[in-house]
Amino acid sequence: MKIIFVSNNWADAHQQVRMQALLELCPSLVCLTFTRTYYPATSTIEPLWKGQMEHASYLKRWRTYIQFFKQLLNTTRDGDILYIYGFDLAAIALLFRTLSRRSVYLVHEVPDIREMFFRKGVLGKLLRRIEKAVIPQMELLIVTSPEYVTEYYQKLRRLSIRKYLVIENKIHAGLHQLPGTSRQMTSSPRIRIGYFGLLRCKASLDCLMLLAQTNRFDIDLRGIFMPDTRHYESKIKDTPNMQYLGPYNASRELQALYDSVDIVWAAYPYSPLSTTGNHLWARTNRFYESLYFRKPIVVQKNTSDAGRARMLGNIALEVDLEAPHRAARFIEEQLTSDHLKELQVALAAIPDREYTIKDEYQTLAHCLQLKK
Repeated sequence: MKIIFVSNNWADAHQQVRMQALLELCPSLVCLTFTRTYYPATSTIEPLWKGQMEHASYLKRWRTYIQFFKQLLNTTRDGDILYIYGFDLAAIALLFRTLSRRSVYLVHEVPDIREMFFRKGVLGKLLRRIEKAVIPQMELLIVTSPEYVTEYYQKLRRLSIRKYLVIENKIHAGLHQLPGTSRQMTSSPRIRIGYFGLLRCKASLDCLMLLAQTNRFDIDLRGIFMPDTRHYESKIKDTPNMQYLGPYNASRELQALYDSVDIVWAAYPYSPLSTTGNHLWARTNRFYESLYFRKPIVVQKNTSDAGRARMLGNIALEVDLEAPHRAARFIEEQLTSDHLKELQVALAAIPDREYTIKDEYQTLAHCLQLKK
């Protein structure tokens, strides 16, 4: 028996962390991966196979899917575990199991619910019908937010889930240095805000540009722009007090990033789907990273992150990005040096179980019937 780790984005830091943890549970793990236009890929192992996947619709990837199907035929044996990222790849894995009649255990990790599952029209209905056929056939679902199961799959979609396990995007001990000496708050009214990762939220970028123009805030952007936000890179060059510093390597540079700013922009990308959608249930990496590095955060109103922040105490500034101009005015009024110091005091009291991995992988090993 072996684990076949199916990555739909080989350079994704979250998937790399999960792959490393699974490798410790099962040294016979092999990887079937897809590369994209993304961060530079860094990994300790060489994949058995690499495919190319562009940021495009599912229908434009049919050649890639055929190649993947052939790799499953060549790689899997009865008793193997397929650990899969990407709903499209999970659907193909289920089709493969059905046609090949091989006894493989299907595990599908859901780091987010894509907005296309909420679309109206023929394509949206077709995708949800496929989802209804695929998700109940997964032996195990791994979700990064409990609301993905309780609010989406069970309450909204009314799907039967065989078994699921919540592994939040918490920090893995040993992957990062312990928090060191952070940027010190001064009596200066200027505050530095950091927005790290996938720079994909237009409303966030619009709000941050407005804050930069007040001359009270310095804005640092690190990561990569997505196709819908790529034009902001040129706009930022003409915005005073705002700079884009390019992509970064999370395993090596995360502490330096957090140490360099006063507060972190952790608001999940705004969506006009106010009553439902991934933005309400997702738990962002920046939420846990900010707790770990003791940095106050800006969170989006009415989201899972905002609700959790309120439970933990006075650690975040909650904003509504429906109107970026109004959000910018609110932040300008509320975010002062004294307010930041209050947030930092509250952060110091948060126990590490709220942001670091503890026994989640022992539970996963039990679910997969692996012996550590």
